[in-house]
Parts: sequence; C-alpha cells; structure tokens
Amino acid sequence: MDWRVTELSGDKFFQPEIDIFINREIESFSLSQHTHDFIEISFVEEGSGFHYIEDQMIPIKRGDLFVIPIGTSHVFRPSSRDKQLVIYNCIFKVELLKQLRSVIGEASMLYRFLYETPPASVKWLQYQDKFDKFLNMILSMYREFINKSPCYEYLMMGQLIQVLAMLQRYECDGSLVSTPSNNMDDAILYIHDHFAMNITVQQVAERSFMSPSHFQRLFKKTSGVTFMQYLQNFRIQRCCELLKSTELSIQEAANQVGYQDMKFFHSLFRRKTGVTPRQYRKSSQDNEELSFGASEQRVI
Repeated sequence: MDWRVTELSGDKFFQPEIDIFINREIESFSLSQHTHDFIEISFVEEGSGFHYIEDQMIPIKRGDLFVIPIGTSHVFRPSSRDKQLVIYNCIFKVELLKQLRSVIGEASMLYRFLYETPPASVKWLQYQDKFDKFLNMILSMYREFINKSPCYEYLMMGQLIQVLAMLQRYECDGSLVSTPSNNMDDAILYIHDHFAMNITVQQVAERSFMSPSHFQRLFKKTSGVTFMQYLQNFRIQRCCELLKSTELSIQEAANQVGYQDMKFFHSLFRRKTGVTPRQYRKSSQDNEELSFGASEQRVI
C-alpha cells in the first residue's frame, strides 16, 4: 500500500541571518508524516506517545532524543487526544555540517551518520537523556531563539555544538539506543505488515513461541502499551494518512486499515484523535500548507 508523505522545506523556517531554527510543539494529529530537506534533532520534554518513523512505531517518553536526517519520514503523535506530548524540534541546514565537521569524532556513529554511509539499518539515531543534560542545553537554545538578543545566532551555534558533543559522549556511555533493540521486533514487524488483517494476540504469540499471557506481559514491558493498544494506534495513524492523502471514502479507509464495524471505528477514531474522521479530513484540507504545527512560543 502506498503511504504518501509530505515534504517540508527549510525555506519555511530558516531566517536569512541564521541556519538554525527551534520550536516547542504540543503534538496533535494535525501534522502528516513527512520528510524534510534539513537535519532535525527532536527532544521529548513532556508526556509520552509514539514516534512514527519510516514504517515503525516507536513508544517515546520524556528524555528521548532523535537525530533525523534528510529523507527519513516521520511524525510524532500523543498516545491519545487527552495525553499531552511536548517536543522541541531543533533543525539546521545541511550546509552547517561543513563548519561542524571538526567537532564530531570520526570514530562515532554520529559522524558516520552525518558524513559517511551508515549501515543500511540505521536510518535515524535515538538517545536517552537520563540526567537532563540535553534538556538544559535545548531550553537555553530555545530562549535565545525566542528572545533574539544581540549575538543570539552565535550563542545558538555554540549550543548546537554542545549538543553534538554531548551526543558523542552519550554514545560512549551507552545511551545510544540501537534500532531494533529487543526480541519483540519480529512481533512488531508482523503487526506492521499485517495490521489490516484480523490478527490476534494468540496468533502473534504463537509466532514468537510464547504463551499469550507471557507475550502480553513482555509486549507491554517493551512497548509501554498492550498489544491491542499498539495495533489500534498503528491502524488509526495509517487511517489518518489515508484520509489526508487519498480520495477514499471514510468507510473504504477504515476497511483498508482493518475495521469493518463502522460504529466501533468512529468511536475509536474520535477517542484517539479527538475528532470524527470527517472533521479530521476537513481540517487537513483546510491546512494543506503544513509546518511543524502551531508552535507554542513560550519564553522560559
């Protein structure tokens, strides 16, 4: 099935005098899965939810940090409409990499990721900020960007260098999260490949050579949600993309992601997104010019 994604251009964000942009975003279901022509460092400040990146759905929580290159499709989503998920997005032009080359150690995965050809399986980098080191640097960068005091652009460059240097230190300390990272990967990939079918816990547990009860416990420990919650979130995300990018009827879109009972589907969609499928499609048509959403411009 062809899941079309939106392409975001840095021209919409960068100002003439600085090649770095940062915002604080309260995530919702309004932004489509997208690629971009800049490098992005995303940091989860508050809440929990999911990072839909390429064809994976990664549970996220406070302190997770991602480095996302040009051409990798992704979007952040809260786990439901009544759960808040706050993300800082720091983006910068690829041209800055020439100036930053001497900062990044050639032996690091970050260097290979930005300057060389990384392993085919590495399409993004994920780190865990266990001691709020990144949070303080990113908050400082955000203050400079919002206040725009004299020489703020130089301070932001220095803070970006700090972030990149700390990423290498975290990599050495073992805070770089490998992807994939656990023995639930086969089960999760099976869900992604067969989500439109009538798959059950029993069926996926048998593929993993586990009892359903043991599989359920391990799955929730790994992903942070139950098997059914994970499946429902993945289906609703795919349905959102269909409603935005195709002319399928709402029933056809629901059928394509595995729902035949339309009463149940409408109830679930509203519970997850806060709006009906019809309202969601209309709002996406009214907001075709996508950005990172309505950023909360808050001086901290």
